[in-house]
Amino acid sequence: MASSTARNQIATALMGLEDCPESVKMMLLSSLPNAFGPNVHKYQQEVALMIRKTLETARSGASEAQAAISQSVDEARTALEVCQADEVSMKAAEDEARAFLDEKSAALESRKAAVKKEDEVRREAEAAKEVVAAETKILEEAKAELESLKNGYFQMLLDGGWGDEELRDQGIEAVCNYLQEEGGDVVLLAALPKALSNAPANRGDFDAIAVEAALTTLSEKMSSLAQRIEVSTAQSEDAEAEYLGAWAIWDVARDQEKAASDERDEAEAAHEKVIVQKKLAMSKVQDQDAALAAVLTQATLLEGKLQQLDQALMGLTQLEAGDDAVEKENVENAMEVDKENKGNVTGAEQDIKASPMAVDVPLPIAVSA
Repeated sequence: MASSTARNQIATALMGLEDCPESVKMMLLSSLPNAFGPNVHKYQQEVALMIRKTLETARSGASEAQAAISQSVDEARTALEVCQADEVSMKAAEDEARAFLDEKSAALESRKAAVKKEDEVRREAEAAKEVVAAETKILEEAKAELESLKNGYFQMLLDGGWGDEELRDQGIEAVCNYLQEEGGDVVLLAALPKALSNAPANRGDFDAIAVEAALTTLSEKMSSLAQRIEVSTAQSEDAEAEYLGAWAIWDVARDQEKAASDERDEAEAAHEKVIVQKKLAMSKVQDQDAALAAVLTQATLLEGKLQQLDQALMGLTQLEAGDDAVEKENVENAMEVDKENKGNVTGAEQDIKASPMAVDVPLPIAVSA
């Protein structure tokens, strides 16, 4: 039984040899059943020696491979630790880049709000400027209209220089309508058409008073318009300056928003780059973890191979020693096991052995008649 087990171990080891030529392997396997026994001849001894050398060579190669794979395992573990440390570093860098991006995004939103606020101020200043400019324009148009009336029709009527009565009547109507629209004195308005229709030489004292009152009213209106235009012009200049200042502040705010937007974009690009690097680091960890698992599998296979070869060499030693030595070793092992079992006999078993009923009694011998 022991020799059969040993042969099976050797055969299994021989069949598992990868570097041994198939023809040699088949020759050794076919010779294995007859290579050991009592009174072996030279050929059997050579086959047994060949089997031993083949197994020892394979065992030596497996041992060297085991040492190499052990180094590979250490290197793979070290590489995995480096990849894991890089992954941790990349995760921290990603968190930092995310926080920086959030900071720049918040700064950009703040700049956008500032631009919106300054744009509202600019629009209000522009609207105020336009209102003042419109008022100034109205005053200037009114002054131009009055100057045209005073220097035109009124001066013609004042000097009596009309060419015909139709032109005179147009002038009188224009002057009286203007004074009426401006809230002129009722008495003056009632006396003025008659006074202006007369030539200067034909005007009485009351006519002269009415014409002088109209001239005074027009002159005062002209002076009032000039003063109002001066004030309005100053206000327009102030409004223009305020608008330009608001526009400048708004423009600076826009530049700051653009700068903040560029910084946000750069932070976003940096964050995306770190994300890619983190994913790459995670992928490297997975790849290196798979590589470590592969070399660990190889190491496990080599360990099994070494055990298989060691068992085959032990079986070969048993076959070389012969069945008697094997049986002797088996008997010694059995005796050792039996000795241990006897030391474990229970108290009940000892009682049975000590009982008088357990004593062998010789049987009676039959006597013939």
